[in-house]
Amino acid sequence: MKHVERLRKNGVLFRSHLDGGRHLVRLALPGVLVHVPLAVLSLLALTVASGDSAAVVNGRFELVGTSDAPLLMWTLVLAAVALAGEIVVFPATVIIAAGHLVDRQVSPIGALRTTVRRLPSLLVLLMAGSLAFGAAAAAGAGVLMATDQRWLATVVLMVAAYAAMPGLLAVPGILLRDCSGLGSIRRAYRLTELRFLPTALTLALGVVLVPGAAAWALESGLGLLPGPLATFGWGLAGTMLALSVTPLQAAVVARQFLHCMAWRTEVDDSDLAHGLPDGPPPRPVRHGLLPAALLPGLLFSGVVLVNPFAWPVIVETNVTESWQSAERSGSSSDGPELRPFDLRDVHPGRGTDPTMVIDGFEDYASLLTCSDVSCRKTTFTWAEPPDTNTDAAPGAVSARLPDGRLLLTTWSHQALRLLTCEANKCLPTPGSWNIARAYYPSQYTGVALAVRKDGGLVVAFADKEPVNGDDSPTKDVVSLVFCAQVSCSRPETRHVARLDASAYLPDVHNLAVAMAPGDRPVVARFDTTSGQIHVISCADAACLRPRVTRPVPAYPPGVNDRLGWETGLALAVRADGRPVITYRDMNDRATKLLDCRTPDCAQADVITLDAGGPYRSTPALVLDWAGRPLVAYQNQDGTRLMLATCIGRRCVSTAVARMRGAGEGLAMTMNGQGKPTIAWIDDGGSLFRGDWALMLTTSLSLSAD
Repeated sequence: MKHVERLRKNGVLFRSHLDGGRHLVRLALPGVLVHVPLAVLSLLALTVASGDSAAVVNGRFELVGTSDAPLLMWTLVLAAVALAGEIVVFPATVIIAAGHLVDRQVSPIGALRTTVRRLPSLLVLLMAGSLAFGAAAAAGAGVLMATDQRWLATVVLMVAAYAAMPGLLAVPGILLRDCSGLGSIRRAYRLTELRFLPTALTLALGVVLVPGAAAWALESGLGLLPGPLATFGWGLAGTMLALSVTPLQAAVVARQFLHCMAWRTEVDDSDLAHGLPDGPPPRPVRHGLLPAALLPGLLFSGVVLVNPFAWPVIVETNVTESWQSAERSGSSSDGPELRPFDLRDVHPGRGTDPTMVIDGFEDYASLLTCSDVSCRKTTFTWAEPPDTNTDAAPGAVSARLPDGRLLLTTWSHQALRLLTCEANKCLPTPGSWNIARAYYPSQYTGVALAVRKDGGLVVAFADKEPVNGDDSPTKDVVSLVFCAQVSCSRPETRHVARLDASAYLPDVHNLAVAMAPGDRPVVARFDTTSGQIHVISCADAACLRPRVTRPVPAYPPGVNDRLGWETGLALAVRADGRPVITYRDMNDRATKLLDCRTPDCAQADVITLDAGGPYRSTPALVLDWAGRPLVAYQNQDGTRLMLATCIGRRCVSTAVARMRGAGEGLAMTMNGQGKPTIAWIDDGGSLFRGDWALMLTTSLSLSAD
């Protein structure tokens, strides 16, 4: 009766983990024999078949470019393979664990053979568990739909899961007591009827909560390691955790089952050993077996680290992951506000830390500055505090000065002024000079900034002007304001174009300006009602002879009625003076690149980067250090963030991130290492109170080939 007395002792959870740790090597053998070969084959197939869809994101292999349907299929296939292996491995490990508890050594082959013989009953048990899970999920969904209280639905699911925990004892009931699939469930609940709550708690802790906590701790700890160590850590520690979880879970289930059996009347040691397979004692475990089991994980980590397949290497940060709700929603009365449509621009700081410009509709602009290149820690401060004499107008425009400071526009009683920002503080430029004055409300006025090589500024300004009196038709007048220094104490304004009046919406991307060689300004204006693009080029630095071309014609007025908000463009000028423009076509919603053949863009090639979709952000455009245009945009389905690299008329697009939904914010810059850094909004349904996040993605290895 020594086994009976020993197994009647309380502290099942602690004693199970103690026994599981003592016999971990032998308990892990079924997993080594089944899971490791399956994992090797799955990883080989995934590596070969992933093609251009694979990427290394934060040191981990991910299928970024795969569309949702193939990605779901891959996930289901891998889950099915893992489940098929676990259906055999977990019961076999329970048999070995039960044998250790009654001093019977069971070989892993013998345990696997017993499991295979009882497989039909185990499959019936699996089907019953799946039906129970589906019923619980349906109950939780019903509660959520009826009450609209997520916490209440969570409570329903937790109660259902807790009540289902004793069902785990049906596994040893099938293996050791020859019960049928449904009969084992009845037996499991009869065993626990006198100690239901503590038994369910022990199983919940040992099978679900403790392994989940271990996985969370591993992921958190590896996230603190530098890239190469984290990659190898996932291969080594991740494989060890995967091989250790099942033995410890099986040890808890086996001891809890025998503990309940030991408290039944008229039970002796032979009853506890009933059902265990007979056979010769197992051979000693070879010392090289477990290191060989860890080898596939280490090899895959090595492949990810060395990257022989030239997968894109991406660094991705969820900037708002650790933010409190007050920091996002602006519920704090003193701090700035961040909403899923407030992102305006991103710039490299004086070091490697980026700074994002935040400005919402009828709100004051603010700066979100990263403390380091990872952007795990941030500072969020007002750029134009509400208590200053400024207007809460949308669309703050910014530019980076050669010394690393930021230049920001602000409005005061319809007058345009400038702020200089350093670190977390913005100050008016010396003298607080008015750069221009808007005739129409400032939120409907186009503004763009460009910095000249000599340290001066060029401000592009687009405002409506009546032709003959206030009630007459208006013209859209585009002006250039030249400033010899940052303070712009003596602005020189020159009208360079009078365009047909149009409903230019309050979007910072409707007007853009860039500097061509010789400090010659180039301006692009996007008509949000017709889709027409005007390019204004200058033959000299003072723009005494401006020239207006229209490389993208206007579409018929009826086209607008069936379109979403495809407003805006982005402009850059190559070293040879040829502009390049990216935009969303208002005819077919496609993302396109306008590659100008001449400096005035009188001749241009249109390159389609992706098919269109409604309500997408304006694409972002920069030139890399080699002068190649890089375009960041949201794909047709709004599920991928794409980065296109263009050489001549050939553009190659690569998926650099998966997104839950296409948010309204998208901006890009080149960081201090010459890598494109993209700030974007991952929108999980913010209009319906869903989750959203501000993301920062940097591509470390992007090739045009």
